[in-house]
Amino acid sequence: MNTVNSLALQGFEIFRHEIERQHLKSKTFQPHDYLLHQGQEILELFWVDSGQFTIGYTANNGRNYSLGRNLVDKHLFGEVEYLTSSPCQFNIQASEIVTAKVLPIKVMTAILQLDSKVGIWMSQALSSRYQTGMTMTMNRFLHPLIYNIAWDIQQHCIGARPAVNFSHVYKEAERFGCSERVYSRVVNQLLDMDLIKKIGNQLHVKDLPKLAKFLEMK
Repeated sequence: MNTVNSLALQGFEIFRHEIERQHLKSKTFQPHDYLLHQGQEILELFWVDSGQFTIGYTANNGRNYSLGRNLVDKHLFGEVEYLTSSPCQFNIQASEIVTAKVLPIKVMTAILQLDSKVGIWMSQALSSRYQTGMTMTMNRFLHPLIYNIAWDIQQHCIGARPAVNFSHVYKEAERFGCSERVYSRVVNQLLDMDLIKKIGNQLHVKDLPKLAKFLEMK
């Protein structure tokens, strides 16, 4: 294990120990409850052991963009806004009943000051998410919509992303920043090409090698 990974792991263990030691208050969120609202001031952070959440953004023109439903494990919400002293960038909603520990800013600051390795852990976690996010953003900009939808379905199939899809077309369309009509048209193209199949409300890969070849050509 390299030095940075080792220090980050130690920092994570220190952070988790402090979370448990301080007996923080817990808050339970029902499905569709907001952990954080876009634009709100961050007065406390939330530590979640495990849970599913929907992350979305609403532009000034009213258009919505969804980052989809995310399964998180040992995750801290609000850390970016805490570190930058900025309002919350996204709407974060629970997709199931979730219990989170409430971490006041003063407590978060005290934990960071305990050991520099906690900061290294946070930096590594944020850097990892930045790289993942930038990969997705570059795909959105540099590839056609049909590629991005096909790639997303492939990632679910191979287990690289949680196998969770919305059952409503408009929710899926929001993840790709397009209208329901455009999203449905592209899905129908992939169905006609015999690359995917639809079972109930779920889209599945029909021919993985053929889909992989299609993506290479795009």
